[in-house]
Amino acid sequence: MTSPKPDPKNDEFLQAATEKERGIVAEFVAFMAENKMWWMTPILIVFGLLGVLLILGATGVAPFIYPLF
Repeated sequence: MTSPKPDPKNDEFLQAATEKERGIVAEFVAFMAENKMWWMTPILIVFGLLGVLLILGATGVAPFIYPLF
């Protein structure tokens, strides 16, 4: 009796299951690349910078940030 030929689809699934798990940032970048949504990048960068300013504004760094504006 011969062994059945492995299904290529099943082989891709097994390969994906054994790969190292990606982080959320890598997943999001892969999503944007696959769906050609690179126009979102500047928006996300601005949101990220505003978030950093809000966090730093609540710390002792705030007096040094306010003169910038």
